[in-house]
Amino acid sequence: MSNEQPTLNHICNRLSQISSSDWVAVKFQEHMSVADAEHVRFCEAVYKAQKKSAALSFDNVCCDGARRCFGWLKNNDMKLAKRLSQKTAIDQDVAYELIKNVPVLNENIVGISLGTNIQGDVYISYANPESAMKLVRDWQKMTSQNLRVEISGIMSVCGNVAVRSCLGQSISISFGCPDSRELGGIEKEQLVIGIPYNIASSLCSRGSYYSNLSDPLSKSKTEPVSQSKINIVQVKPKRERK
Repeated sequence: MSNEQPTLNHICNRLSQISSSDWVAVKFQEHMSVADAEHVRFCEAVYKAQKKSAALSFDNVCCDGARRCFGWLKNNDMKLAKRLSQKTAIDQDVAYELIKNVPVLNENIVGISLGTNIQGDVYISYANPESAMKLVRDWQKMTSQNLRVEISGIMSVCGNVAVRSCLGQSISISFGCPDSRELGGIEKEQLVIGIPYNIASSLCSRGSYYSNLSDPLSKSKTEPVSQSKINIVQVKPKRERK
């Protein structure tokens, strides 16, 4: 989990300047109280937190997959695999292996805070492919590396983005799962990106959100040509033979 320390203000806003997409900070809390909160899926809470801050606990997260990924529902993978198999026609043994590979938080938390102006352990965006490209390219400028990610269509926002980014301290990308795309606010043309705090703060602190202003590859290839650079050749018409 991220330590309480001085940090950049408005990381979500600065990430938005990089990628041209909306971002939500997700903070895993070891001490907090959640009273009379709306019952939601985690993916749905991320979407709603773009407009209004939210708080989640075991009691108001209504998705067993998310509960499992946050360490609140233990020894339940076989039941989840049976349910997944019934919904998707995936063989139950295959479903079980896929679920086992979805990461689980290894620290005890009692709740999750989501918002746009808090310091998060992870930052999540529902972004279009162009926005994802802008973010990845800024990350490449910073690291001189290609991004390597694992893609899964199971527990995609909770486990394979939020938890995976937090534990692995790396950027995660997902195309969502059927439930998150239907109920979680992910639009047809969007994918899901997760960034841990350390990478997010590094991208913002280096001023990379101004990168498009100085990136020669981002300039239009159809810039007007100066008239002084145009050589005009006059061609005399041929005389007709008599």
